[in-house]
Amino acid sequence: MPDHPSKTAESIHQITNEIDNLTEQQSEAIQMAALGGMTADEAKEHQNRRSKILEYVKELRVLEESQ
Repeated sequence: MPDHPSKTAESIHQITNEIDNLTEQQSEAIQMAALGGMTADEAKEHQNRRSKILEYVKELRVLEESQ
């Protein structure tokens, strides 16, 4: 059991919100790319967001399993 269940729940909430925000940004980037392409910098930002989402999902899984 975690030492601080309320901190774990808050962390889960924060990570979930961040995943939602990054996913929304990814969706917007994909829509923009479909209309006019993506610059190298935009593609790099897209990849960085994707990597961050994957990190958050892994972290979220660990937190949820610790409850």
